[in-house]
Amino acid sequence: MSIFNALFFGFIQGLTEFIPVSSSAHLSVLFSLFGINASGFNTDAFVAFTHFGTMIAAIILYAGDFAEIFFQSLEFIAAAGGQEGKRRRVFPAVRLLVMMLFAMLPLFLILPLNDYFFRLGENTAVIGAMLILSGIILAISDRLEEGKKAERSMGIYDAIIIGLCQAVSAIPGISRIGTVYTAGIATGHSRAFAARFAVMISVPVILFSNIFRLFHAASASFALADLGPCFAGMAAAIVGGILSIRVFRSLVKNRQFHAVGYYCWVAGVLVIILTMIF
Repeated sequence: MSIFNALFFGFIQGLTEFIPVSSSAHLSVLFSLFGINASGFNTDAFVAFTHFGTMIAAIILYAGDFAEIFFQSLEFIAAAGGQEGKRRRVFPAVRLLVMMLFAMLPLFLILPLNDYFFRLGENTAVIGAMLILSGIILAISDRLEEGKKAERSMGIYDAIIIGLCQAVSAIPGISRIGTVYTAGIATGHSRAFAARFAVMISVPVILFSNIFRLFHAASASFALADLGPCFAGMAAAIVGGILSIRVFRSLVKNRQFHAVGYYCWVAGVLVIILTMIF
């Protein structure tokens, strides 16, 4: 893979990570169209590097939230050994962290299917069908009435429901962030919090899923020359990811996810047609 192609693919991956159109679907289709899968290049390693790029983008834009979680966690630990009055203090950032952990639990249910999902990512017909389903989910999200729940009122049941929906989005073509955001609203949370939760939980999810992806990538050949495109793709993904999060916030504010849903429907149909032709 050339550096130019790596920059292009990396930027597309970053841009489609948080604009809910499924980054995995776009990369898989592009790899097929450009013949990257048949070139011998380690695409799993490249995808892992670009996902690390989008993770960095989320950390950059939500640095204040992650810092608050870290420092409140330290305060919580200190207060736990202190006086009774201190233990009764409210730690909303710590509660948010606990809810994120509960939302990640369902992901362990799909670990045995990890290799199966990797193979599904090579089936463009499945990706096309899932893009259409993803569009339906996004169209529903704009019609849902938002609630008032946030980190102070989010419950374990809510987190697990969101986590189950997130686990379903492991199927290539279904937007993870769109599914998590929609599940957040459906469980009675505000749109702003549902969006923030969807982006923030992507950091640990990307981290752990990419560890498994790198193990999978290690089973294939990897040349030192591939490192250049991988790092170039990661850098481009950071830029694309930052832009993507800003667009995502705008879509949340203006309730414009139905427009992205239309794109998913068109893209899904086109992918299915191209699969039938080629």
